[in-house]
Amino acid sequence: MTAVVLLGVLAAAVWVCASPVRLAVAGAVLMIAHPVPTFAVTAVATVALTMAAVWMAYRSLGEGGWWLITVQRPAFAVSRAGVAS
Repeated sequence: MTAVVLLGVLAAAVWVCASPVRLAVAGAVLMIAHPVPTFAVTAVATVALTMAAVWMAYRSLGEGGWWLITVQRPAFAVSRAGVAS
């Protein structure tokens, strides 16, 4: 019985999260019904994501460059197109 209830809750959560409109409505309802916990969870998530982004940028710079946003490619072979032999 518990598994059926948990599957139902999971299915409802997936259904809500599948649409940005439904997710926004659920967020608004949660904000109206329980504003303090909503602010607390939002603050914690924001701090955690910011810390993760700063840590990734710090590690990337410390290892010799912005590896996250640059592409390292091997040198291309010299083209012989158009060269008369």
